[in-house]
Amino acid sequence: MRIQEIVESQLMMETSLTVAELSRKNGIYLEILTQMVEAGEALDVDPKDRDKWGDTIQMDPSMLPVMQQALADRENISKILPKRFTMLDDQGLSVPDIPWGTLFKSGKFTGRAGAKTYNAGHLSELFMGVAVTGKFILKGKTSNHQSVFKILQEVADSAVVADNNYRFALSRKVKWSNKDQSDQIKFSGLVPAKSAESLIEQVQSGKLAAELDALFNSAIRYTNESSTVAAALDRVQNQKKSAQIDVLTNGTSEGKSTKADMTLQIDGEKTNLISLKTYSSITLGQISGLGYAQLSKWFGMSFGIQIDQFQDLLDPALPREEIYQNLLTKIYDDYVIGQVRKRVQNQRPGKEAQIVTQLAKSAQYHARGEQLEDVEIVKLNDRISTGGYKILKFSDDLKDAMSHLDLEVKYLDRGQSRTIQIWVKPEPGESVGKGNKDMLCQFRTTKMGPNYRNYFETGQMLEKLTQQEIQTDAEQVSYAPVKKIQARFAPEKVQVGRNKR
Repeated sequence: MRIQEIVESQLMMETSLTVAELSRKNGIYLEILTQMVEAGEALDVDPKDRDKWGDTIQMDPSMLPVMQQALADRENISKILPKRFTMLDDQGLSVPDIPWGTLFKSGKFTGRAGAKTYNAGHLSELFMGVAVTGKFILKGKTSNHQSVFKILQEVADSAVVADNNYRFALSRKVKWSNKDQSDQIKFSGLVPAKSAESLIEQVQSGKLAAELDALFNSAIRYTNESSTVAAALDRVQNQKKSAQIDVLTNGTSEGKSTKADMTLQIDGEKTNLISLKTYSSITLGQISGLGYAQLSKWFGMSFGIQIDQFQDLLDPALPREEIYQNLLTKIYDDYVIGQVRKRVQNQRPGKEAQIVTQLAKSAQYHARGEQLEDVEIVKLNDRISTGGYKILKFSDDLKDAMSHLDLEVKYLDRGQSRTIQIWVKPEPGESVGKGNKDMLCQFRTTKMGPNYRNYFETGQMLEKLTQQEIQTDAEQVSYAPVKKIQARFAPEKVQVGRNKR
């Protein structure tokens, strides 16, 4: 490459972080910037502004809610982000009205954007399965990073190719001091190939990426503190006969008939069903597709609205893009939003309202599935190295809790997406909360490449209504490794990739 081409290439990679730049590539640079602000990292200043501000500045964390809101609607980042941001000075005081172009898209951004070779959601399911398996192997003793990582190493070494995925497995005998017979525990996990191969390479090195390490420690913390896991351990230990314990995870969406991402079975009976999310995720579920059957179910389940009269507009003989435009303009804009507003206007706190019943039913469906399984939703912290989690429970009490709220509708009819948001009205005299603090939920239809998606997404208010109080007497332990863990594998002898496995 000639010198001029090298210079031009470098200039394209390293430029100022304008709103337009933050909107590119599905918001990847905004996502990275948000992670850096959450971590309190210093941000590089564009060379043209360094005489004024110095080499680096700190962004005010008060900017995070609106940045997260923009990430929840990535097609409209440029419309959601304010024109300027607020920074912190050397004394920690807020300095408003700073142009986004003051920030420099250095190699920190381009490096991170290209370095992620895995899907954290896929691997969080495997981590939870391994952590639960570890609790049985350790016979209920407190787990830590080192003890569970050794089990993860064995699991990683078991990988075999299964179509476009990798299958992981582990089988162990467990002997309790109070039982004559040993119990058998088996773990089985399925992970898409790209994420699986990335995990194997990281486990071989003895060190996980920071995000994955946080999820790994969060899963371990949950299993140490969970009353449902403790109850399963007690059942196995106290039954006289030998027990067969199966821990199953399926990191792919194909062929799943359950909302559970991890299932714990004892003697063939399902005892624990866990649906896993990360803190960064607001998606609870989806009914996607452009067919009349899918969209009829989407609007019926979401709002109790029938769209029979629009069936011709969704005729599969029409071009897919024409169907999508019909959906956006003639169904959403001309009909559905008006019906939703009318239903919400009829709702008042303490008054039985159909829309509240329907919203609660929709949340239950997306959280627990069509059969309303007793699923525990665990949100794993993907940001803090020591780990953390929330437990959400979508019980039959949700409708009663929602009936006390005064609701209002907001409609985002931008570009190639439509979003109907349900917000809780602030009390008289209260200011409107930043970010999605007062948002109950949102129903978002968008186009992602050749695919058309309809998402049910949670606001902070819905999480507040469903979050369970965590009570535990678990021993306080350190979840971070004391030192880099010695790899069990000789890398030169283990080839990671589809051809080997």
